[in-house]
Amino acid sequence: MMKIKKYILLLALIPTLLWAKDTVIVVGGIQHDALVPIPTIEQGYYLSNSYLDLGMRWDHNTENQTSFRGLEVITRAELTEWPLPGYDADPSFKGYGISHLHVGATFDWGKITVGDVYGQFGSGMVLRLYEDRALGVDNALRGGKIEATPYKGIYITALGGKQRRNWNCYDDKAWGWNYKQDAVLGANIDLGLQEWIPQLQEAGANLTIGGSYVSKYQKEDTIITNTVIQPEGKYDYYYNLPQWVGAGSVRAQFQMNGWNALVEYAYKANDPSILNNYSYNHGEALLMSLSYSQKGLAILAQAKRSENMSMRSDRKANLMAGTINHMPPFATQHTYMLASLYPYGTEKTANEWAFQGEIRYTWKRGTKMGGRYGTTLKLNASHIRGTKDTWFGMSELPYYTDINLELNKKLTKDWYIGAMAMYQTYNKQAIEGHGDLIHAGIGVIEAKYAVNKKVQMRAELQYLYTKQDEGQWVAALYELSLWRQLVLSGQWMYNIGYAHEATNEHYYTFAATYTHGAHRVMAGYTKTREGFNCSGGICRYVPKQEGISLTYNFTW
Repeated sequence: MMKIKKYILLLALIPTLLWAKDTVIVVGGIQHDALVPIPTIEQGYYLSNSYLDLGMRWDHNTENQTSFRGLEVITRAELTEWPLPGYDADPSFKGYGISHLHVGATFDWGKITVGDVYGQFGSGMVLRLYEDRALGVDNALRGGKIEATPYKGIYITALGGKQRRNWNCYDDKAWGWNYKQDAVLGANIDLGLQEWIPQLQEAGANLTIGGSYVSKYQKEDTIITNTVIQPEGKYDYYYNLPQWVGAGSVRAQFQMNGWNALVEYAYKANDPSILNNYSYNHGEALLMSLSYSQKGLAILAQAKRSENMSMRSDRKANLMAGTINHMPPFATQHTYMLASLYPYGTEKTANEWAFQGEIRYTWKRGTKMGGRYGTTLKLNASHIRGTKDTWFGMSELPYYTDINLELNKKLTKDWYIGAMAMYQTYNKQAIEGHGDLIHAGIGVIEAKYAVNKKVQMRAELQYLYTKQDEGQWVAALYELSLWRQLVLSGQWMYNIGYAHEATNEHYYTFAATYTHGAHRVMAGYTKTREGFNCSGGICRYVPKQEGISLTYNFTW
């Protein structure tokens, strides 16, 4: 508690040291997510993830003709001693204390940050440091970062430190970390060639090339690979583990007249870990993306091959802890309940060939198809297989297939409808390690109606058909928005069954959400099935749960 008071006092005193004409902004936020389980469980009677963010930003008056432009101090305290279901799968997530503190100074040429830092190089295939509380991800580096633009068109980033792995990084929850055990270093450069080539500027084109390098250090562990019993005694054989592992990437991106093309290649040295069964094979990934957009039309085509690219600061880490990089997902992250029943996450499979294509078209107002308010149609397709034998080889069975067609149309000033038809293949054995190849057809109908400016309603009806796994499902949702402050909602899922693993069980959630200024409160009763919560290709397992839920958010 004394440490928290010291940090708060520091934030309060700093503004008094600044120039009178400068601008000082104090920011912060509170987030409290809680569940009262019914019936009570061993983990506790009241489970919660709580966060307190405090910060100060100072914008320096440039009239002083100095290169210094501003200062920021950001800190965060966390209380996850009794974490919500799913987060407790990793014991290291339990804890409390000051989890984040950084001081950043901005100059004409760039920025220097000391403390806990985040960042991403390119598409994230060699480095992605970020926080996502919904997934329980916070893989910041405690050290420092420099971002510099020494000359127009040249953008350089260098960073290093020890990575947070929940609360396991702390020595008795102390502020200091032991850098002798492990560390992560990285550097990135991007060159905006349009800044140097007048022909590109005249054509309205952007051409960026870049490169990244990341190296991780971990003190060698004593890990037994084999034990042989001989008459003269027992002999243990150990892995010869590398202490330094490097990964690099190169990329090029071109943009012009609505076209956007990206190519990126990444390579990782051998990195034996628990996730690849201590394999000494190197890793590599190739990503290609081409898109075109203009008013009313958008087209996307992507392909990616990745193999053995998982990189963690701790070779024994799993779940959400210690991730250094991230493979971008080439599959739609659906928000409809049944469409997200079988989600795909890139961290679930080590090796993949992934393809995705999408076309979106909007018929203009006044046309036969557009009607009075216009009509939008979107077709998206994803197909993912495992790698096999040769570089172009693919597994016989797919990991995941998703073909979906969406229609969105505003019928009148007050009525809106949406519909989606989807075919899905989900290889449960390859992705989760058990189960069959699931073929599913999904249909969704959505409607919105504005009674007036203060009262609005939204409803969904969904159906999923499959003969595998738990069989067929139906789902429904209803929301009533009052005065733009109060939202009453209810959602229901029912496993109809007709399959050998069918539960024939109802799942439902009733909630009320009230928003007033910077305050947001949500309370309700929930009963949910086990499954995965996914975002950006990262998935967190959520066990079956029932109870009273409470969420409070406040920002200033």
